[in-house]
Amino acid sequence: MVYQTVIEFRHVDFDKGWNRALLATERVVEYTPLEDRAQLQVVTEGATGTAITYFFEVPREEKVWISIPENLVFIPAKCLRKENGDKTECLG
Repeated sequence: MVYQTVIEFRHVDFDKGWNRALLATERVVEYTPLEDRAQLQVVTEGATGTAITYFFEVPREEKVWISIPENLVFIPAKCLRKENGDKTECLG
């Protein structure tokens, strides 16, 4: 079964296993996993302003696209789980 998820995002956090390419339109960024599976987190904002983090895993043969003007991320996977709040982490 093939899944497709489109989410309007506030923040997208990729793990280190991705390659990034700006497409010719300069309005879409394409991300390709470099390993068998790569992970990303997408933070959205609900109607009340509450952040929700969605967790995804994408296989190497797939691509993730981000539409910059619309703040949309196109993910060829179903989310593994979601958690309330912004669950992304900074390095320091």
